[in-house]
Amino acid sequence: MSGKRSLSMIRNTLLNYAGQAYAIVIGILIQPFYLGHLGAEAYGLIGFFAVLQTWLLLLDVGLSPALVRQVAHVRGTQGETYGQANLLRSFELILLPLTLLSSLAVYAGSSWIAGRWLNVQALSPELVAQCISLMGLLVALRLYGTLYRSALQGLELHGWINGINVFITTLRYFGGLLLVVRVSQDPLVFFEFQVTVSLLETLLLGAKAYRWMEVRPLTRFCWDTLRPVIPFALGMSFTSGLWIILTQLDKVLLSSLMPLRDYGYFSLVALVSGGILSLVNPLAQSLLPRMTMLIAEGRHDDMQQLYLKANRFVCVLLFPMVAVIAAHGHDLVLAWSGDAVAANWCQPVLVWYVLGAGLMAVSSFQFYLQYAHGQLHLHVWYSVVSALVSIPLVVASAYLYGVLGVALCWFGLRLASFLLWPPIVHRRFGDDLHGPWLRDTLQIAALSAAGLLLSEPVYVLLARSGERLSLLLALAACGLITLTLVGVGSAPALLRLLKPSQKPSV
Repeated sequence: MSGKRSLSMIRNTLLNYAGQAYAIVIGILIQPFYLGHLGAEAYGLIGFFAVLQTWLLLLDVGLSPALVRQVAHVRGTQGETYGQANLLRSFELILLPLTLLSSLAVYAGSSWIAGRWLNVQALSPELVAQCISLMGLLVALRLYGTLYRSALQGLELHGWINGINVFITTLRYFGGLLLVVRVSQDPLVFFEFQVTVSLLETLLLGAKAYRWMEVRPLTRFCWDTLRPVIPFALGMSFTSGLWIILTQLDKVLLSSLMPLRDYGYFSLVALVSGGILSLVNPLAQSLLPRMTMLIAEGRHDDMQQLYLKANRFVCVLLFPMVAVIAAHGHDLVLAWSGDAVAANWCQPVLVWYVLGAGLMAVSSFQFYLQYAHGQLHLHVWYSVVSALVSIPLVVASAYLYGVLGVALCWFGLRLASFLLWPPIVHRRFGDDLHGPWLRDTLQIAALSAAGLLLSEPVYVLLARSGERLSLLLALAACGLITLTLVGVGSAPALLRLLKPSQKPSV
């Protein structure tokens, strides 16, 4: 049985990696085409929707992660279907007034957002207001889609989920690209298409969840089924809210302070830096259960070794990429989008956001350590203090110094967190943990810088023509040389990554 579960976990992990990687790569490749065909202002609306969606997902109030946990718990203790229909119906009914009110609020405020909040210049305020109204409907559909997806994750239907994700991602991005290239460059038509895709996604996920959880038309709300889930859901909602404030406040402020055209360029910066952070997620999905299991078995030394080796792996994966993007951000955006104006605009901002994203990705390991021990009170206090410090600084930077000031502030906050917070967490969970962690991290950072310097002559030689293809080749060569140097320097640790100890887990 344990062997079958291990194989199933490996299979699910690989499926999750493949599904997420496909979505990330397709999204990054297609976005510049949207910019080219829709124009900077209309693309700015897409960037604003991404921010609005992130904030309105707080309406989930922790229901989705709580549903994953509770469905899995019910399966393990009471059978495959007992009580799950009532559980899903109860979550649906809780979410219903929240989604209706949010959609109505976005619709009611769409004219104000278009006329007062966003700095619209080329597009008509009426058209922008119509697009914003559709954004409220999009968020409502995605809230329910996320809820149904969480139920299916609790049922461990990872293969089916990732198959749907690939299908919807392909339809959303390639269908959207075909739309703006062949049919219409009207942003309203684009958002209408996105609503259609999101409706299809929600129906497919909902139908699957209904069938597997045996939800019937007469299935009712059940408070007794819901009561044990509420504390966990509220805790997740609180920490998620603070995390969104820390990572999205700058984007909300800048959407009002910048012309919508410039905000479209800023959305490219946000897309690149967000892509760096998202590369950690697949590893976390595999790492957290493993670390938690080792702690439960009393194998604290093995858990710490796995923690350190996983940190090395992430640093080796991310630091060369961060170094290349920070050093050659202008050429990257130019080769990626073909837009020289966008490249010139993004260069001074991208470097700080990318460096900050790299620091934040590495700093996320302190949360993993607390999660494995089942002690999150430090993380809650860290989130509260970080929010209290970050909010006034980001607001002041945005109003006094604009986007560059925000970028520098964001990087400074990430650097301060990187320097101050890990020693506190490491001291709490292991006296000998911080030294090796810091040494590994700094060593890989130094190797990345050395690889960047070593590759510079090759980069200059390949990129001198300034053509997009030559820039791509130069960036690829630079990244390959840097990654090779870092990989060779870290090879022994990487080879031992999947061997935390000689004792097998039971």
